Amino acid sequence: MKKLSIVVPAYNAAGCLGRCLESILDQDYHDDIEVIIVNDGSTDDTASIAAMYQSQRPDVIRVITKENGGLPSARNAGMDVAQGEWIWFCDSDDYIKKNGLSYVLDHFVDDSIDLCTFSSITLDPIALKTFSETDEVTGRITFEGSTIDKYEKEYPTFVWDHLYRLDAIRDVRFRNVAMCEDVVFNLDVYMKNLRLRCTKTSVYRYTVSETQLTRKRDKKTMRRAVQGYESLFELARGYQQSSPDEELKMALEKMISYQFTPFMSRALSAGYTGCEFKELMQRLKRKGLFPVQEFTKRDATVNRIGKLTALYPIESWLFRKIFVPYVLPRLSRN
Repeated sequence: MKKLSIVVPAYNAAGCLGRCLESILDQDYHDDIEVIIVNDGSTDDTASIAAMYQSQRPDVIRVITKENGGLPSARNAGMDVAQGEWIWFCDSDDYIKKNGLSYVLDHFVDDSIDLCTFSSITLDPIALKTFSETDEVTGRITFEGSTIDKYEKEYPTFVWDHLYRLDAIRDVRFRNVAMCEDVVFNLDVYMKNLRLRCTKTSVYRYTVSETQLTRKRDKKTMRRAVQGYESLFELARGYQQSSPDEELKMALEKMISYQFTPFMSRALSAGYTGCEFKELMQRLKRKGLFPVQEFTKRDATVNRIGKLTALYPIESWLFRKIFVPYVLPRLSRN
């Protein structure tokens, strides 16, 4: 058995897959990994690039080709065939620091834990022009305990900064939700009350392209995202209601309030009619998901938007025509 399975979902990733794979292979793993590239129905040269790397490293790389089903299904497909003791999910448009991941494996991953987290750096097109890596790889343990204890302090957002013991999460699947699949997956994982170790070792380089900063939010995708966030809120409320832990209940409440901002952002981009938006907010109210608790001024703002449904057409127009193209890219860079 290999120590680590690395799952790399790839959809039309011809322009970035090579960088991602080079960074994964440029680590001192002692030949104890397998890399599973999941070609999720790509229509560009992703398949040929994946095949080239497989031919160069057949001892390490496997390629799965499937019909396009989205990121959650691609990750699940990789998890289904993974044979490592540990599993890690890496997005094809990102990359990792040289020997960063192998350092974490050597220094922090052992039989006493089920999850190990590490640090990341976000790089947009401006930052990429001036960013340079250092050769030094260091790190220290910043938390050790149960996943529920950690969730009560802060909830995890991404999966790519986690190493998971495969046997500990084998029964957890990526749900078919849009935009918030990482938050949903980690919620399911952390509520299993597993053994967690967190480190400050800087490993992952999360890259944000200019296209990502300025891309149009098509209404179909945004409506799927709204449905995804609604599923997240319902899942969190279910865990909250079944737990006797008051601190965990409050942590879940804060997560719902925090995630309501990206939810409302997608709702304002979804092109609902006024009646559709009103029905959406009424449905959330009936489920006990709205209004959210107001921990910050931002929470108060989304509550006002959700309550004043008659103003939705105006708010949606302002959001799509002014905020998204002119304000959001600047906020993303800060």
